[in-house]
Amino acid sequence: MKIKIFSTLVLSSFLLGTAFARSEIKDFTNFKNIPVLESGRLKPLDTFARSLLTQFSGKDHYEKQGASAWLASLFFNPVSTLNDKIFLINNPDIAVALGITPQQDRRYSPSQLQQSSRILTQLQQAAAKIPEKDRSLAENEIIRIFDNINLYGDLSYSFLFAYPQSDFTITSKVTKTKLGLPLDQNQFSFIDIALKANEIKLDDPELAQTTANLFRWSQNYKNLPFAVIPSSQNEKWLSPWDALSTDFSNEQTRQLVTLWSNMANSYAQGNDIAFNMAAHTYINSIRDALSKEELKKVDKFPLELFYQQNSPFTWSIMFYIFAFIFFVVSFTSSKALWYNLGLFSVIAGFIPHVLGLGMRIIIMDRPPVSSLYETFIFVGFIAVLLGLFIEHYNRQWLGIVTAAISGTALLFIANKYSAEGDTLKVLIAVLNSNFWLATHVTTITMGYAATCVGGLLGHIWLVQAVFGKDSQTLDKTYKTTLGILGVALCLTFLGTNLGGIWADQSWGRFWGWDPKENGALMIVLWTALLFHAKVALMIGPLGLAVGAVIGMMVVMWAWFGVNLLSVGLHSYGFTSGVATSLIIYAVFEIIFLLATTFFVSRK
Repeated sequence: MKIKIFSTLVLSSFLLGTAFARSEIKDFTNFKNIPVLESGRLKPLDTFARSLLTQFSGKDHYEKQGASAWLASLFFNPVSTLNDKIFLINNPDIAVALGITPQQDRRYSPSQLQQSSRILTQLQQAAAKIPEKDRSLAENEIIRIFDNINLYGDLSYSFLFAYPQSDFTITSKVTKTKLGLPLDQNQFSFIDIALKANEIKLDDPELAQTTANLFRWSQNYKNLPFAVIPSSQNEKWLSPWDALSTDFSNEQTRQLVTLWSNMANSYAQGNDIAFNMAAHTYINSIRDALSKEELKKVDKFPLELFYQQNSPFTWSIMFYIFAFIFFVVSFTSSKALWYNLGLFSVIAGFIPHVLGLGMRIIIMDRPPVSSLYETFIFVGFIAVLLGLFIEHYNRQWLGIVTAAISGTALLFIANKYSAEGDTLKVLIAVLNSNFWLATHVTTITMGYAATCVGGLLGHIWLVQAVFGKDSQTLDKTYKTTLGILGVALCLTFLGTNLGGIWADQSWGRFWGWDPKENGALMIVLWTALLFHAKVALMIGPLGLAVGAVIGMMVVMWAWFGVNLLSVGLHSYGFTSGVATSLIIYAVFEIIFLLATTFFVSRK
């Protein structure tokens, strides 16, 4: 397979009336709401556009242009996007290997990469021969870049059928009159001729060639990755090209494809009103072809667009950071103002955090714990909630600091996983059970959260001890840590048992020593060990704090470290590129523990 940008570069010879500058279309409200089926999920076109740009560039917009507006440029005037720096290349050595000067922002345009298409194709072919588990980060990056460029090329063809082409030239006025085509025009679009296919007589040499071109074009643009038209023959959705080729005899399909053609031509003309009317008519028309279940999903599009446009978790991060800043500033003054501002900021961040989770639950009709992205957000929510409970009883910054640090850190990590594209994905089959998601997965995840909060409190106790906090402050932190670890033990024990019951129902066995099962058991055993050691007077506050920090490390292994093994019935959570981060985290924690325990033990 070769890179497909070259075909995009020559589109300019096909597009009539389309300026190379951006279109004058300003209003994409209706366009954003068009239903798209991708990866098994019906989603608004704006979500598709945001996911696409995030996949390409790591951002859900291009410069000051919204994702839907940029996607419209790619669809209806692809030449205008050739110099857009949308392809992210994280490794500068790859850019050098391609003969491209590395850019500070690490982003490159389709035209730049097209110049290196031969080299990139060779590198991709070599990387593809290596088993996935043995590939380096650079080799995976090469494959990702290659796939993204080809996806860009495929999408750039999506509406080529709407514009006049030299392959559909008809000069005979008699022929044009028979077909009801404009007499003052010689070149027509694919859809212009396809709509007249039943009236074409093959005894006309000019039409014989045109008919052959129709067939050739229909074969060239199969299986394009933009499924927006429901098939009348089965439950599949089709791209406009595939609908033209396989389902165009259906009147409703013809109407929908024609409306896409109207959108494309209105866009090319810069006719904002006609563009929006065609998009609005399309949405109304497609609703008639949807099932009741699909209509329920489409009715949630306004909520999904609101969620995407307002980024509630970004607001949460901002307020959590402010809360920590107010805590730091409080050391310069004993005024209650900083405390009140810190508490207010945590609550202000918690509100969009809750609303964001609530919107995800409504949109997806399931608990928000089915992916690493969602799990980090949910664990952050539980951690902040626990922090607020701690502050309610403590009222000495401990809960505020716990909520601010955990909320910020976990949402930042979640953002890393959002860079993969659409975060509102359909469930994989093994997780497709709302009951067990709402019981086992949420319970074990809350156990993760409580253990992490206990670990953070262990960090805080050690820091307080190093800086010589009074015994009363240390005692409060110690007792709070003990209480949170008790909550963690109960939740992880219950969650592990619920997981065993689910496994018995799904796989016919309660326990199989699967790596993920062992990871959950490790958390239960480690936390239980801490309580046994405390009761037996084998450890005191210092030992509990150190044990809580180690417990947090155990959670990180159980949470997603075991996925690196890529074995067992729970290997559906596999994620690459996390091993280095885990090692760095473990090394940091070991150094922290050695340093703090050394200083504390000397006092």
